[in-house]
Amino acid sequence: MFLYWNWPYVLVEAGPEQALTWRTGGHIRHPHGALPDLFFPADRSWLVSALWDDTWTCVGGPAPLIHTLERDPVANARQIRPDEDALPPGLARE
Repeated sequence: MFLYWNWPYVLVEAGPEQALTWRTGGHIRHPHGALPDLFFPADRSWLVSALWDDTWTCVGGPAPLIHTLERDPVANARQIRPDEDALPPGLARE
């Protein structure tokens, strides 16, 4: 499967316990974390995407989920349309 600038990805079905064992050295975005770059439930009702070189995380899902995140000050979320760039305000692409 190709996503994000045509980079190849391998999708593996696993539970949380399995996924957390794959990155024993942590993730570049958080040295003590081990979350996958892309994860979603089996019903594909939402997804979370965190590219290794980005400082933000993208969440896709139903409007109530997105609105809940927008209201949470810790999440610091903003809604974008599919045709918009997810780059947060104030950041620039290298």
